[in-house]
This record gives sequence, structure tokens and C-alpha cells, in this order.
Amino acid sequence: MKVLVVGGGIIGCATAYELAKAGCAVTLLERSTPGAEASGAAAGLLAPLGDSSAAFRDLAVASWRLYPGVARELRERTGIDVEHVTRGTIYPLYTADDVRQAEELARGARGLDLGVEAWDRGDVHAHEPALSSKVGGAMFVRGDHWVNNQRLVVAYAQAAVTAGVSLITGCGVSRVLVEDGRTSGVIAEGERHDADVVVLAAGAWTSALASSFGARLPVEPRRGQMLALTHVPPVITHAIHAEDVYLVPRPSGELLVGATVERVGFQRAVTALGMSSLLQAAIDLVPALGGLPISRTWFGFRPWAPDSMPILGPWPGIEGLWVATAHFRNGILLAPITARVMTEWIVTGKTPLPLEDFLPNRFLTRRQT
Repeated sequence: MKVLVVGGGIIGCATAYELAKAGCAVTLLERSTPGAEASGAAAGLLAPLGDSSAAFRDLAVASWRLYPGVARELRERTGIDVEHVTRGTIYPLYTADDVRQAEELARGARGLDLGVEAWDRGDVHAHEPALSSKVGGAMFVRGDHWVNNQRLVVAYAQAAVTAGVSLITGCGVSRVLVEDGRTSGVIAEGERHDADVVVLAAGAWTSALASSFGARLPVEPRRGQMLALTHVPPVITHAIHAEDVYLVPRPSGELLVGATVERVGFQRAVTALGMSSLLQAAIDLVPALGGLPISRTWFGFRPWAPDSMPILGPWPGIEGLWVATAHFRNGILLAPITARVMTEWIVTGKTPLPLEDFLPNRFLTRRQT
């Protein structure tokens, strides 16, 4: 089976890799370089516990369970350590409402082996003395892990090439070819690329590809701005996730601070307002961060759908056309499971998990009614 994967972010690279392992002849087309957009605008958090639907949580937990094996496999195949850190995340609590919400999340996590604990003020400051005295308690999730997302994308890209994927960078796809109810390939940089199967994994640019064959898919960009602080010696050792900011310590000696969520189209900029809001929230949470130097700033465009859920599966009415996009703020977390379920679905016609909630026709049907 000849497969074209459009988009070399974490979803496209991981999916291309799994398809190649399954015996497909895969070409991966990337308009820039692997991980240049949303995959780089992340902190690599692997936090499956949240307030999303049961279907999303099942998908997230399934992917989280794959990560230890994925990290080992990528290191064996490429020599790249993706820095899989397993120290857990602290979720600060300030009010009675915060506590009630945390209790509800904890009830939903029973049986998932996530190691959810309730910490009082003494526990919080014993584990992270630098946290603000305003923090009166916390929910600690031992199962929350994190990876170096930039290294992860590079590792998946290298593993894909090693597995036989033809990776073509600097190759923007302008049109998806649809003829007589099936796809036959794409046009990229003025050249035709033929395939039996096309997988659209172009993140926030997937809607433009749908427009190229007269369809509409409501995927929009959400700009995420981030910054990094020099973090040697470390001020904190756990990831800390508050309502308006998260802090993630890297083994490399950086502390990542993120992230804005902005509906500004494709405006490519790090802004004073974005940086000031992140810094203020970070310093309010951990006052000692105010003295640390800023080492870098960046942004990316996360692909968002109206229900904030991924779009996965076959395009209805067009044989051979598949979609894997709109992972929003969860692309890193969901990459392994997305790649595996898409591969099994494409190759065997069956899905290992219930995916009805993620099908593209939930938007296409709505538009047509």
C-alpha cells in the first residue's frame, strides 16, 4: 500500500513511522521542517487526567500507557533520549471550589493507576518550598509525566526514515486530488504525488487542504506563546500546573513557562502582552522565578476544532482519504495512540478503540443539515 502523509509534526511523523513498520510504502511531505509548528510550541506534558469526555480520557490514558515503551523504542532505533521524566505534577488549590473540582477529577481517576494524592499546605511546601505561601493545598498526580517534545519529534522523524519512510521537507501541499469518489494523491510544489492512501495530518493547515477539494473542515489555529528560564540550580523539581500557567523543569537546565491560547489567526509573533501575562502568573506562583534570566521565547499554532477534540478517521465519501488532526493542546500526549490506531485502521479496516466521537463526519454532517 502506497501512503502519503501530509504534515511532519508529531502526529504526521509518528503515523508515518507506524505505517512503515506495518509494511506500507510511506512518503511524508512537510512544508517546513519536522516539528516546526505546534509540536515545538509545547512543554511535552503527558497529563491524561482532565475534564474532557470519557472517550477522550480513554484515548489519552491509552497513549500515556504507551510512552515508556515508545521512549525505549525510539532510543534504541535512533540513539535519541526523549527525556521521559516521571516526577509528577502539582496542581495548586486555593479555594473550596478548587478542592471540589480536584475531588471530582480524583474520583474519575480511580482505577487508572495515575497516583492521585491530596496534599495539604504542609505537604505542598515540604515537596516544593519555593511555591507561594498563597498555595494552601494541591492535587498531586504522580502519573503525570513529561518529555522533551522537540527531541521526540526528531526521534520519530529519524525512526521513520530508518523504517523506510521517504521524508521530503520544504514541500508544501497545495491540493488533494479527488477523482470519482476517491483520492489519488496530492499536488505539492507543482508536482503530482500519487498514492493509494492520503493522510491529512497538517495541524492548523488541514482546513486549507480540505478546501482544495471543495470541502470544509472547521480546524483553526490557536497561537500558543511560551518562554524558557535558565533554571540552574533548579528552583522546582516537579511540574506545576495552575489555571493560568504551567511550569515544566527540563533535565537540560531550562524551566518552560506556558502557554497562551490566542485566537489571532496565523499572526507570527511573540508579544509583550503574552510574555508579561505568563511571567506574572509564573512569578505569582513561584516568586523566586523573578530573578531568573529568560533564555528564549517562541510560539506555535495549535490546531483547534469547535469541540476541542481530535479529528480522526476516514473522510466520508472519499475512498483512501484519512484525517488525523485537531489535537489542540494534546498532540504530544496523543501521538503514540493516534499513530497506532490510524495505522491499524488504514491497514486492517478495524480500530482497536472506540473512535466514534472523533470521526470527521461529526462536523461534515452538521454542516450539511
